[in-house]
This record gives sequence, C-alpha cells and structure tokens, in this order.
Amino acid sequence: MTVTTQQEEVIKKSGYGISGDIGGIGRQTYYTPDGRRIRAIPNMRDYIMKDKDGKVIESGTRDANYDRGWLPIMPKDPKPHCDGCDNWHDTEEEVKTCITKKNSDAKRWEKWAKEKQKGEAFEQGKEMESMRVEMLELKGMVHELTQALKEKK
Repeated sequence: MTVTTQQEEVIKKSGYGISGDIGGIGRQTYYTPDGRRIRAIPNMRDYIMKDKDGKVIESGTRDANYDRGWLPIMPKDPKPHCDGCDNWHDTEEEVKTCITKKNSDAKRWEKWAKEKQKGEAFEQGKEMESMRVEMLELKGMVHELTQALKEKK
C-alpha cells in the first residue's frame, strides 16, 4: 500500500499509532502539565456544592479527569514531572526538594521499622525462652509422675 504525501502529513500530525475513534466509547484528548498527550474516556460525575447552611449553591456535571491534573489543551509552559510524588511542580528546584524529602522520609521510616523489628524480635525471643523453660518443667513433672507410677507397681 502506498501512502500519499498528504496522507503522510496527516499521519505525522496525529502521531503514529494514534487513530480516531473506531467504535466503542468515545475518547477525549487530554494533556498532562508536562506536555504528554493522553487519550482517555471522559470520567463524567455529578456534583453539588453547598454553603455552610446546607443550601445548594451550584450543581452540574464535571469531568473528573481534570482532578488528576490533566488539561484540555497543551500547556504553553510545561511543568516538570516529579518522580518523588508522581505529580507536577512549578520549578525543577521544587522537584529536587520533593525527591530529597521523600528519600529522607524513607530513611526515617526504614530506621523506625528496623527498631520496631528488633524490639519485636527481642520480645519473641523472650517468649520462646519462657515457653522452653515451661516445657522443660512439664517434662520434669511428667518424668516424676512416671517414676512414681513405676514405684507403685
């Protein structure tokens, strides 16, 4: 199959492997704040906003995909994506700070978990020792009982 130059331009514009809707639930194009393109099914939800007295101020339908941070148009100035929190920040410095904070939190958590594990292991060791002592005492009692029964015969 040959492709004309006009068809080739259309393919390049839309992107390789991205076709239009060919059946099923329609998809919409969204953009992430860092500029990636996403084709997803709109996640429509009903909403109601109330004031402090409980009176309905506003109600309607919204697309919950926008709650994920997705945008309807390509952003003019893309934000950097953070691998630390899987979110977007305004500057690269904020991304570095977030990753550093995540790493320090992980180290603190790991330290706490190791201390807790040591404490639990120590407690388990004490329990095992007390059970061992009780078992030896029971064996001694059983031995005494069997000796007493042998003497009676």
